[in-house]
Amino acid sequence: MFSAACSTHDLYYAVYFAAVAIFLTTYVQATRLDVRALLTRNWRWSLGLGLIASAVLVVAVLNREDATPHPEGLYFVFEIAWRGALYGAVDGLLLTAFPLAVALSLFGGRLDTLIRKVGYAAVTLGLVWIITATYHLGYEQFRDDGVGGPETGNTIISVPAIVSANPIGAVLAHTVMHVAAVTHAYVTDLYLPPQTFVDDE
Repeated sequence: MFSAACSTHDLYYAVYFAAVAIFLTTYVQATRLDVRALLTRNWRWSLGLGLIASAVLVVAVLNREDATPHPEGLYFVFEIAWRGALYGAVDGLLLTAFPLAVALSLFGGRLDTLIRKVGYAAVTLGLVWIITATYHLGYEQFRDDGVGGPETGNTIISVPAIVSANPIGAVLAHTVMHVAAVTHAYVTDLYLPPQTFVDDE
């Protein structure tokens, strides 16, 4: 049955999704972040650049990872939505949208001079790198292999957000990357931590 197929990593993601939702909701409320203004600011630029980043990341997944076995049937559809789309979107919010919002608040939302734009970009990228490294070092596979891969990938993902000061493109790119990984390289040790195996299902 479908319910019996759900494995440990799916339960882990449920806890992770809930924790991120609570954390980001608390941050938005505590800082009175204007989410609507953030998401409508330069949104066309963010979306367009996000589509470009998505294409780059799909090619990277296909070229870097060999095709692997994956679950079948309804459970695989669930995994595409759960481990692919939702996990990718939540990661995009935590690893890029959150540091972007923090950096913008530090600059009062004003990026009207070159110095402020450069400073905002530097702060955002620095926060993205710190959060990405901290997050991935929580997984044993990255403590062994290093976080160079995730840092490179999330830098590419974050470019649309940094350029446009809007996280939509980054969240899109992260989501597309996860969906590509689930469908092409389900047993990956890079794109979908924690690594899982079809035999675990």
